[in-house]
Amino acid sequence: MTRNRWMEDPEAVLESERLYNFIGKYVISFQWLEGKIDEIYFLAKGAENRMPTIEWLSKKTIAQKIDGICSLIHDGETFRPVKIDGWYDKVSSVVARLHQERDRRNSILHSKYLFDFLAIGIPVLRTRARRQNEVVSLDQEYLSPDRCRQIMDEIGFLSFDLNMIFVQLLHVYNYEKEN
Repeated sequence: MTRNRWMEDPEAVLESERLYNFIGKYVISFQWLEGKIDEIYFLAKGAENRMPTIEWLSKKTIAQKIDGICSLIHDGETFRPVKIDGWYDKVSSVVARLHQERDRRNSILHSKYLFDFLAIGIPVLRTRARRQNEVVSLDQEYLSPDRCRQIMDEIGFLSFDLNMIFVQLLHVYNYEKEN
């Protein structure tokens, strides 16, 4: 099947536009997560340290920022202890989900997309070959409308949970800490 065949099918063109729309919404949603993670660090380091914090954050990968959240919350200096049962387990769970979402973001952004079968009603296939330690793996998934909605729901719930952590941190921020 050639590229022109699916591009001549109005339903296939609409489906491709839906996929581009999904990818755009997903990227913006992930950027919101990254921004919220940065806000946690800005809160922890103090408004008076904004420029050094920006410089520090610019040198970190998203994986490093995610990894640092738990130690930042548990250090006992920046944030007072949270007395809610299960709260620290929830933070650990959200951190794990952030890493999973980071992996998904990388897959979505670094994949090849096969549109060839749209004209016969098969969803776009996202495919990514990866090599780690000389072992090649292939990650593939069909991005049907239902799957795209599921992905957006998952990032939406993760965003809500991360925001709830941020709000709790506002309440337990140690304003009397030494800078």
